[in-house]
Amino acid sequence: MGSIDLHTHTTASDGILSPEELVELAAVRGIEVLGITDHDTVAGLPAAQSAAAHRSVKIVPGIELSTAVETGEVHILGYFIDPADPVLQAHLASLAAARRERAQRMVDRLRDLGIPVTMEDLEAIAQGGTITRAHAARLLVARGFAGSIDEAFERFLGRNRPAYVPRTYPSPRRAVEIVLAAGGAPVLAHPLSAGDPETILEELVPVGLVGLEAWYAEYAPEIQRELVALAARWGLIPTGGSDYHGPGFRAERELGSVDVPRQSVDMLAARARSGRGGAATLPEQ
Repeated sequence: MGSIDLHTHTTASDGILSPEELVELAAVRGIEVLGITDHDTVAGLPAAQSAAAHRSVKIVPGIELSTAVETGEVHILGYFIDPADPVLQAHLASLAAARRERAQRMVDRLRDLGIPVTMEDLEAIAQGGTITRAHAARLLVARGFAGSIDEAFERFLGRNRPAYVPRTYPSPRRAVEIVLAAGGAPVLAHPLSAGDPETILEELVPVGLVGLEAWYAEYAPEIQRELVALAARWGLIPTGGSDYHGPGFRAERELGSVDVPRQSVDMLAARARSGRGGAATLPEQ
């Protein structure tokens, strides 16, 4: 198990563990540096930082911003961000409103299929976090309409399925700009998710992308090596993480399942620090 994991999720978005529970698990697993990168929210950071203050875990404040191109979704990770930045906060408020509207439309479509669910049911599953399709999938599993989260997506919630509701996404370029405005270091997450990463890098490196997630839990070692080489060719910082969402969610994404060198964290902190006068550092404990 690695001692650094820069890609994790909590109940603030679509994770299963609360920020406190995730930090506790990280401490038990011997993880020394933990990136909290919830989808389109920073709501879990205060609780995670508070929990980490009493343990041997250092928190990298982060986020995973959802964007899209013609070939699919593109996610931009932001590390060492200022969660209170007004540009970031305005963007997140707009996304939260759009997500809630989308969630209501998903509920309506599920009800049209004869599945008796409500927004209140989804909110209970989300526990105050940002409502996502993963929460709807968990609800379907809990109610016996699907045997697993994967089945819920395959039958109901995946693209072109009967309860799928498309999202309106900002561009990847805009996400990079938002992370930079918040004093952070923007990184391309799981870079094989939306087709040819070279095409995405051609657009994003000139506007400030600084890293590429090479050590990703679902990628085979040879793919990870190729991505490390790709990062080197583009002058990017290779980063990594498990994309951990909690127990029972894709076993290959186990917390600490990739080895991320400390140098990657230090380089991310330096790039973030260079953009905001020296503020990006890991807390001393």
